[in-house]
Amino acid sequence: MTTALLYIFLFLILIICIYFLLPELFLHFFGIGSCKRQYSPGVCFTFDDGPDPRYTPRLLEILARQNTKACFFLVGEKAEKYPDIVRQIIDQGHLVGCHNYIHRHAWLLSPWTTCKLWNKGIESIKNITGKEPEYIRPPWGGCTLSLYIWSLRKQKKIVVWNAHGFDWQAKRHPHRIADRIVKRVQEGTIVLLHDSGGDPGAPENTLACLDELCTRIRNDRKLPIVPLSFPDWSWQRKLIFRIWEKWEHLYAKIHHIKRIDDNNLFRLCLTRYKGPDLIEEDKVVATKGDLVGEIHFDNIRFQTVGTDSQKTSIRAIKLARRSFPGLINYISTHPEHQNIKVYLGVTLINRGVEPFGFNVQEYPNRGGRLIGWLQKIIMQIYHPSGKRRNTESLGYKPKIVWITKKALLEKYGKPNDKIGN
Repeated sequence: MTTALLYIFLFLILIICIYFLLPELFLHFFGIGSCKRQYSPGVCFTFDDGPDPRYTPRLLEILARQNTKACFFLVGEKAEKYPDIVRQIIDQGHLVGCHNYIHRHAWLLSPWTTCKLWNKGIESIKNITGKEPEYIRPPWGGCTLSLYIWSLRKQKKIVVWNAHGFDWQAKRHPHRIADRIVKRVQEGTIVLLHDSGGDPGAPENTLACLDELCTRIRNDRKLPIVPLSFPDWSWQRKLIFRIWEKWEHLYAKIHHIKRIDDNNLFRLCLTRYKGPDLIEEDKVVATKGDLVGEIHFDNIRFQTVGTDSQKTSIRAIKLARRSFPGLINYISTHPEHQNIKVYLGVTLINRGVEPFGFNVQEYPNRGGRLIGWLQKIIMQIYHPSGKRRNTESLGYKPKIVWITKKALLEKYGKPNDKIGN
């Protein structure tokens, strides 16, 4: 009898693990069956538990002022109660997702009730917007095997998060909410916030922190705030992207490569030039050992230029042109760039740079082929076409592209607050 009870107990533990714990592990730790980050250069805001007539319209005003698009995960019964607010969210260009029909943790619902309520929640939003929401988020992020299977059958993306500020607690000061989130954001971060629910009055703190949060993400972390979206990638490409992203972060940290602003295509670092002499109008402007500015592409920014390969190059050129004023402002206002005379890069993408004012020169140093090989890998990771991107015409020999600071300032303008030439 004791053995039989033990087997029954172990069987129940197994059922609990499979039904409750395994889906949580998949969604929140491994990201299997869920979207817990974006593959974009920016940060996305998501708001749960609304709509709320006291807070959501005011939140929309702040987002409009900040020129920011977000995703609202709506509770179905609230959406039915305030359909005009739902339409206002849509009209202002934001996305809506479903946060179930009622705000209840998945562990407290039976399998049949789970399916019934999620179907009702999806239908309630569709009746208002005319379109089924593609994204869902369970209340508190709770998941069970029945919800997991339902989402797969209905082809809904479960969106979780990787940064939040406990803004559902009324005791949280707005600055503390912003401070906690800013410390955790990076490329692809999905931020969890609330425009309803939680402690009484808690959304007031969310509203109060939002301007500071937007400013600090853009200015301090130099990251754009972008709409929620997910590429249609295989898990292999996502894995390769994450591994390479980690490497790029490490490389940038070691070499002190810095972002210029939240939307700039370029990054900068200072380095000792390794030669050969760079000559302009019979005058040596840089020789071996000189301190020069090294320009790097912020590769993940290419993720935002679209999926049409024929248009990618044109959009990248436009992004580069928009980035030069920010580059000028950066090198003109940062003291460490005061005495830098030349800015250069080593790249396979050297065709057509002359109209931008750059010179092209052979790269004579050893390791050029390795640089070329690495840059082709980068193109296949970040280019919208992925490994289908044909790089054969680029060869494997990178070139030095360079421009003097004087020429850069003359071509793209001198800001009033520049500190040196």
